[in-house]
Amino acid sequence: MAIKSRQKEQAITTSVGTAQYPWVNTPSTKFVPEGEYSCGIILTKQEGESIFKKVEAILENKQKEQAEESGKDLKDVKTYQLPIQLEGDTYVLKSKLKPVNGKSKDGSEYTRSLGLFDSKGNPWDREVIIRGGSKVRLNIRPKAWFSPSLGAGVSLELLAVQVIELADGALSSQAAESFGFTEVEGGYVNGGE
Repeated sequence: MAIKSRQKEQAITTSVGTAQYPWVNTPSTKFVPEGEYSCGIILTKQEGESIFKKVEAILENKQKEQAEESGKDLKDVKTYQLPIQLEGDTYVLKSKLKPVNGKSKDGSEYTRSLGLFDSKGNPWDREVIIRGGSKVRLNIRPKAWFSPSLGAGVSLELLAVQVIELADGALSSQAAESFGFTEVEGGYVNGGE
């Protein structure tokens, strides 16, 4: 049984989309003690479709490779859910960079960083928090993997984020209306009168 050489896939830069649950200023250690960056992005159906097709092709190749190595039929090799899914009329893409801190096989320690840039390509001030709702572009690298219990899969490694428009994090009156709230006369007004 010959093992195929590991080949890095070509990085993909998304079109501008809406950031969903970005954790890109500092690595999160909630579920991964070594830390991980993560960011989802909501893309239009047309923009997401091209990325979906690329990622799906990578998964199919990994599935074929595993079928050859194990001597199984292609239909007998399970596949894991892709990190880009059609939800209504938009695609939601989820990406992560982990572990941020770790040890190499030779025992040396390393730290991986995430590239953050503004709309002109200048380095981002990490003190300015990138919030959900910001307009961003992501640079991601698909990574095919295989696990006997889960099957063949593809993860999207987050390499960089470009912020096109920063969400301010405040709720607008339109947001209040989306919760069913309307103005109430004589009630408390935030910030004064």
